[in-house]
Amino acid sequence: MDKGYIENGFIVDLSNARKTSEIIYELSRILDIPEAQNKQVCLKLGNVALTQTELTSIKALVESMESEIEFISTSSEETIDSAKALEIEISELENVVEAPDFEMTTQVSEEVENALDKIFGGNDFDAEEEKEVKEVEETHFEIEEEETEEILAMRGEAEKLPTLYIKKTIRSGQSISSDGNLIIIGDVNPGAEVIAKGDITVWGILGGIAHAGSEGNSQAKIRALKMNAIQLRIADVFARRPDGANTPFVQKTNEFVPEEARVFKKNIIINKLLEN
Repeated sequence: MDKGYIENGFIVDLSNARKTSEIIYELSRILDIPEAQNKQVCLKLGNVALTQTELTSIKALVESMESEIEFISTSSEETIDSAKALEIEISELENVVEAPDFEMTTQVSEEVENALDKIFGGNDFDAEEEKEVKEVEETHFEIEEEETEEILAMRGEAEKLPTLYIKKTIRSGQSISSDGNLIIIGDVNPGAEVIAKGDITVWGILGGIAHAGSEGNSQAKIRALKMNAIQLRIADVFARRPDGANTPFVQKTNEFVPEEARVFKKNIIINKLLEN
């Protein structure tokens, strides 16, 4: 098995759920996506304590979609004991892809790099401008915010981090993590996840799970040519796709307008990045 990849896998991050009912609701919503069916499902459950009966119900829900639980990831001892009793594997995706300090692991063509800079660079807004943009731009996700201690992070932190370039599509079941900023030249398919301590930029369709500012930097951003993510996370603020918007396939076109997700007043908002 490749590092950070589960064959025929589909990653579901439920670590923001605070109780069993939230896990069941969110899981049933995600499993309704056609690409989540007939898969080896990898559940990230956080610290919710699940009894054997509750975990049995979750297992039955996954199996009702002709899928199976490949493993669960949890920090709850009670959930671990319940999983062992049901012979469900406890594991973690080995998903860390380290980027050397201030170096790129893959050279990107000058044309692509210039295009990234042109579209995604120089788009910092002050608070008033952000408010105006929020009023006129469509927000694509409902907000699900964790109550955590507010993090004071400087925007310059992301600029000082190393940047990892990856030129390929991230497949369902694959998890990629960077110790700095992450730029993907390709799509992130539903059921995949990308994690970075800094910013995440996807030169393609973002259809999986994206977590920027993974060590608490609320100033981190997530950018994509097309936002179609199941879940976005910046630091400890969550946003998910609203109900009724579960279509995982987006027709490829040259008319995509790049979008950027950021934290504003403890919510995740999405702005369209229009070319000047």
